Amino acid sequence: MRIAIAFDGQYASAARNMLSSLARFLPPKSGVRITALMTDDSPSAKVVEHARSLFLDLEIVRLRRDLSDLPLLRYLTGATYARLFLPELVPDDVVLYMDVDVVLMRDVTELFATDLGDSPLAAVRDMWRPNLHEALADGGSGRFAPDAPYFNAGVMLCNLRQWRRESLTERALHWLASQDQVPVCLEQDALNALTHGRWIELDPRWNVFPMTDFRDIPPEAWPPRLGTEYDAYRDQERRAFVLHFIGSRKPWRRPYPDTENLRQYRHFTAPTVEDVTPNPVASPSRPTSPTVEDVTPNPVTSPSRPTSPTVPETPPLAHTGRRESEPWPTEVFGYPDPRRRKRAGFV
Repeated sequence: MRIAIAFDGQYASAARNMLSSLARFLPPKSGVRITALMTDDSPSAKVVEHARSLFLDLEIVRLRRDLSDLPLLRYLTGATYARLFLPELVPDDVVLYMDVDVVLMRDVTELFATDLGDSPLAAVRDMWRPNLHEALADGGSGRFAPDAPYFNAGVMLCNLRQWRRESLTERALHWLASQDQVPVCLEQDALNALTHGRWIELDPRWNVFPMTDFRDIPPEAWPPRLGTEYDAYRDQERRAFVLHFIGSRKPWRRPYPDTENLRQYRHFTAPTVEDVTPNPVASPSRPTSPTVEDVTPNPVTSPSRPTSPTVPETPPLAHTGRRESEPWPTEVFGYPDPRRRKRAGFV
């Protein structure tokens, strides 16, 4: 069994954290091998050393591809494209790919029991943009059925044999180059467009977004879905197998709301090096709703461990540098506003 991750120097501490949570739930002698794709020449010794301390079999593979002509979102780096090159960088036929901004709360090797057949991949339907015709710019043209699902590529069980057979990497790069506007979710949009109707939908608990962490944002800036489906999101987070911290605001950077999801992240990952890089989006302080004890706890019980110190309260609005009348940066929710797709706005 092989697991693949991808990162660069900016996400090295996140990679260490993710590996800590992975190791916590791997069964003894699992035989898992981990390939870490790096898209720059940043030092990797600390990541390798951390993996060895966890008894993980990890190798670093440098992606020697020029990605400079591919578009980027402001909070993403070229590492987001690394997953496209898995078929040429790892020899296996099946690989579990995971972003490093996740915390694991279950043994992910269970996913290898999924029968992929001739499907290119298995993934979780995206919590924020669940429908393909809404997610892609040309979705309304009738090319995709209104109820066609759209997946998030942060956790994917990849059938690399099928990827190679279909030349999926080359086709995805061609799809990206052929778009008149920058795709909102870059290569994730490309993979969805090229595999629609042929990917396998996984249990949603394998890729859960911490949507309720956005409750500190002023109500007028909430996405409508967050206000109307808050209880459903909260229930999903409590039952998550994998928490995926999408968007520009990350739990290993300050400030981050002092939420249960942050405590989960700290409890499971035990960061070894604190990332002092501030979050690109600061949020005004806002009282959170009282915590209700979960009567249906996560099926995986975590070992007891001292809780890390809480994050200092986010400074009030007057200290964020943002005028109250200004619109809230949409990237904080995980995806940019689809109305702002011009290339200059994303590079």
